Amino acid sequence: MRSSVDAAAFYKAMTALMDIPAKSPVKVLQEIKVEFTADHCTLSATDFGTWLSVTIPAVGDSFDLVFQNSANIQKVCRHYDGALELELQQRGDESFLTMRSGSKGGEFPVYDTKDCPVWPELRVRQTYTANAAKILACVKQVKYAVDLRNTRPEYQGVLFQNKHIWAVEGHRAACCDDGGLSVEKPFTVAVPALEHLKVFGNTDIQIDVNERCVTFRNEWIRLTAHCVPNATPLIYENIVPQKWNEEFCFHRKDFVQALKYLLACIGKADKPYVRFHNGTVSLHVNGCLYKAAVPISMESSIIFGFDIRYMLDALTQFEKQDMVTMRLTSSLGAISLIADSSSAIVLPVRLRDCLLYTSDAADD
Repeated sequence: MRSSVDAAAFYKAMTALMDIPAKSPVKVLQEIKVEFTADHCTLSATDFGTWLSVTIPAVGDSFDLVFQNSANIQKVCRHYDGALELELQQRGDESFLTMRSGSKGGEFPVYDTKDCPVWPELRVRQTYTANAAKILACVKQVKYAVDLRNTRPEYQGVLFQNKHIWAVEGHRAACCDDGGLSVEKPFTVAVPALEHLKVFGNTDIQIDVNERCVTFRNEWIRLTAHCVPNATPLIYENIVPQKWNEEFCFHRKDFVQALKYLLACIGKADKPYVRFHNGTVSLHVNGCLYKAAVPISMESSIIFGFDIRYMLDALTQFEKQDMVTMRLTSSLGAISLIADSSSAIVLPVRLRDCLLYTSDAADD
């Protein structure tokens, strides 16, 4: 049984799959499966939470196999170019795959596919179309707000709701809007699965969803992931304030530099809480008072406190923007950060006395 593929396409497909296979006592589950038809070659792998397949053109017979050492074969394939000829041979109870490309080649033992898991069936309930690169960019912006240690399932992944791609946990939230999306029934997906969207590049994809799984696909690639089970759909409008009493803008770099300065002044035993009032961020620890000025676009009268670490995380979401808008409702209301199609929420810490600097100015 023989088939021929383009060596560069075969290597690219293998490379896309290398991070997927699961660590398992069953060896066949740690490897890449390869299926040939008369005109296609499909490579696939799974870790039982994520399933990824890449299909490339092929010419030849129909047969299938599982590599015995996918990582080694992937490295070897890097040195092949042009047409790659593959031939499966049976010798007694063992199978071998011969690969030839020009003057180079090799022979590799392979498994049969009888122990390979079956791809989960997906009864599609909703279908959407979006750009894979835009979704991945949004996921990268908001994933810092995912909380895997939280017992609430909705905090353990990235939520898709309407045009919002967002993550939320007990102290903060991060949101990136994709105008090309309009998700009617929200679903939540773990970040590691979504990071494999990079295999699609900057292409439009179809998104098929049901209660258990979501599949991202185009003509040649299919990525299926389990939705985070029992995740309660969160209402975006209930978390992100829709009204505010004050609004001002600042240069992101100015705020980041101010916070990093104050963070450097905090000892390991000190709480990373600071006070913000009208563009001045202040910290009082161990009898010392530290201040840093952040120019803002207009005067602000609301005094509030926050955790430096959470605010710095939120500001990384806007690393491509120069100006960020802050919106405030009250000293104890959520702190909203907005720039272009992205937004972040940081919850304040309660200040015991907003007007006095004391070493215990903030409570947990």
